[in-house]
Amino acid sequence: MGVYLIQTSGADITSEAKPAYISGAEGPRFCDEPLQHNRYFNAEPYWQQGFARRRAWQTAAKDDIALLYCTGSVDGYSSSLSHALPIAEKRIVDGEGAWLEFDKTIELEPTIDYPTIQSKIDDGEFSDGMGRCGQEGFNFRRVEDDDLQTVQRLTTPTSGVWDDVL
Repeated sequence: MGVYLIQTSGADITSEAKPAYISGAEGPRFCDEPLQHNRYFNAEPYWQQGFARRRAWQTAAKDDIALLYCTGSVDGYSSSLSHALPIAEKRIVDGEGAWLEFDKTIELEPTIDYPTIQSKIDDGEFSDGMGRCGQEGFNFRRVEDDDLQTVQRLTTPTSGVWDDVL
């Protein structure tokens, strides 16, 4: 199983996104895609560049787990790792964009805030890849499998225990 870190914001899609993204999104905010519509979408012109995005998109697969980091503009989950999202399907990985569909949205209790993430990176409990949380321009990358184990140790899914939800 692979573990991926995705980041989303509370920005309005129609005012912030490029036309290719707007045409495929349900929104109205970027964070609504994973939190309400059980999916995550990236589109040109930026989804392939930087932060090892393309390689991560090529390796993501069914039954992998995405960890969702919400930026400060996401009400209720501001600047925190807030959800685990089991990947049900990956579609369209080409020059135009890529989609992930999720089986369900697993809310974490408590969320893991930005200062705690940074502290756990410094302590070696989270990988350096988790340091992408909160960085402008970041949205998708593979992280270490141990990062999921750290999340599991620090949180409980609101829908039950980890063995029941993954």
